[in-house]
Amino acid sequence: MTPPGTPYPFTLFSACIRRIRAESGSKDAIRIARMAIIKAYLNRTNSNNKKIEIMLDKSNTNQGYLCGRLFAVLDKIQVDANGGSSIRERYMNAASATPASVFATILNLSSHHMEKLSNQGKKIFFEKMKQEIMDKIPATGFPTHLDLQDQGRFFIGYYHQKQEFFTKKEEENKDENIND
Repeated sequence: MTPPGTPYPFTLFSACIRRIRAESGSKDAIRIARMAIIKAYLNRTNSNNKKIEIMLDKSNTNQGYLCGRLFAVLDKIQVDANGGSSIRERYMNAASATPASVFATILNLSSHHMEKLSNQGKKIFFEKMKQEIMDKIPATGFPTHLDLQDQGRFFIGYYHQKQEFFTKKEEENKDENIND
């Protein structure tokens, strides 16, 4: 019997990353079971990095995690501006492996998408969120390459940020139902 707290096998971790990459165009690519395995692997591996929390961790400064969070914000901006179209299909794999080569392009795209948003409050909300994350990226810019562990952190950051959007939406809907 394996003792509790034993690290997960690297092959399991890398298989989860491969499946996410293979299905990056699908909404099912980022599944909770895969995120749980990636999180458990990273937390149980002695890599001298901060433990990954259950929910969004705004104090996490790992570059992979931050890039994943930022990608989720940029994805949400495009979805809200274009009514369903997403940058996930086209850019997620490259953004998770070589952020420096992709983020200049998708940040530029997000400026155009922000102009399409009709709600001024939403524009301010997204701009503040982008800035909060960008402030934690070093002045030298985005990393040129993320190793496999940081790619896992990218997907966790993306997942956490997306869940935060869903949680806020659910809370807004509950508040609206109470006031009706």
